[in-house]
Parts: sequence; C-alpha cells; structure tokens
Amino acid sequence: EFLLLPNFSRLTMLSGGFSAGMEMADMAWEMKCREEDMKQRALENERRAIDDARRSVDEKAQQLKAVSNQSALIAGFSMVVLVEVQIPKNMNPVLLVTFGCTTAAVVGLMLTAMLNSTFMLVAILRYDCVQREVPFAKFWRTR
Repeated sequence: EFLLLPNFSRLTMLSGGFSAGMEMADMAWEMKCREEDMKQRALENERRAIDDARRSVDEKAQQLKAVSNQSALIAGFSMVVLVEVQIPKNMNPVLLVTFGCTTAAVVGLMLTAMLNSTFMLVAILRYDCVQREVPFAKFWRTR
C-alpha cells in the first residue's frame, strides 16, 4: 500500500499537468477564435458602413432628381402660360408687368434650381462609398 501511494501521487501530478496543458491549449484556441471573430466583425462593420454610405448617396440622388424634374416641369409650365395666355386689351399695365415679371422670375428660379440640383447630383454621384475620406453626412453638408 505504501508503494502505491507515491505512484498514485505521481499519476495525479501527471494528470494535473496534463489538464493544465489542456486548459492552456483551450485558452489559446479561444483566444484565436476570439481574434478571428473580431476580424470578421470589423469586416462586417466596414461592409455595413459602405452599404450605409451607398444608401445615403442613392437617397440623396433620388431626392435631387425629383427636385430637378419638378423644377423643370414648373419652369416649362410657367413658360407655356407666359406664351399662351390670352391678355385682354383693357388690362391694367401694372398688372400686366407684374404678371410678366413674376412668371419670368418663376421660370428663371426654377431653371436655376434645376441646374443646381443637377450639379449637386453630379457631385454626389462622384462620392466614393468605399474609400470615404469624408463621411457622407459631412460631405453632404458642405455641398
């Protein structure tokens, strides 16, 4: 019995050393998996940021196209009204001048709005969603 005790303690030490080695291997494996998860999460965050930037660019592009189209339509209709209106002979000249000036101002301002929208659309469509030197929100505010 006395001889078995040292062998038993030696066996316990070996199994204790083996389990400590397994724990170290498990910790190393968990650390490696954690690092891989962090890298994957960083890639997913980057993809999400690119998708968000693309969505913002597309949203602003659609809004600018809508503004441009509406201003062109309003300018066109105002021009048609200015050309096709039947002005009575006994109309007050001040009212006639006011009508002509306001209609011309509407046409000019709507064409200016259309051109500004088109130029901003060109600038926005040139925004690089992948490199993003400047976040899109800041880029949009400076335009």
